[in-house]
Amino acid sequence: MRNKEFIRAVQLESGLNKEKTALLMEALAASISKMLSDGDSLSIQGFGSFEPRKKDERLSVNPSTGKRFMIPPKLVPFFRPGSSLKNKVKNFGSDEQ
Repeated sequence: MRNKEFIRAVQLESGLNKEKTALLMEALAASISKMLSDGDSLSIQGFGSFEPRKKDERLSVNPSTGKRFMIPPKLVPFFRPGSSLKNKVKNFGSDEQ
């Protein structure tokens, strides 16, 4: 699903107009991004949680030159789906026969 299709799906579900839905989705993405970049976690009941995770410093090798170098530590976003979301995905299509 592409962004426009996703906005349309949210628009149909919420009853908001297209412009308000697009602004809402942009604000949601910006808020989640800001929270994660600040080191905060976010939990959405029935959906899942977003949290920043620290990736440790590690050694890597350039395959073409064989030169070794260190990749510095960094924070990466991580999503853990909630149990109800897992069950919906797991059971998707199981009642269709």
